[in-house]
Amino acid sequence: MIRLLPNSNTQTITVMPRLGLSGSMSLTITEDGTNISETITDINMITDDNFSNISFASTILKEGSGYFLEFTLGSGLFYRDKAYVTSQTNDEVIHTLNENKYDQYDDGSDDEYIVI
Repeated sequence: MIRLLPNSNTQTITVMPRLGLSGSMSLTITEDGTNISETITDINMITDDNFSNISFASTILKEGSGYFLEFTLGSGLFYRDKAYVTSQTNDEVIHTLNENKYDQYDDGSDDEYIVI
């Protein structure tokens, strides 16, 4: 999962795509739950060895939301991923999408869960 910042500035992500192509591409960002989407065209990609650096700016990114990213190159799929938007930059902090919505049980091991 990719972490993005909740702003409209240009952000760069590094991916390992299925295809070793380069050129101009399109990105469709869709917010989970609301299906609000934005399509960004003419994104330039720089390929270095097996990785591609992709820079883009989006206007729909909101703090604490999840998004589905789909990159297309020409008429074909280039890369898909999920993104979580947060202003938190500390990698050691654990993020949860269920903040203050459910009771978390501390008894038992991390492999246990409750089905209601």
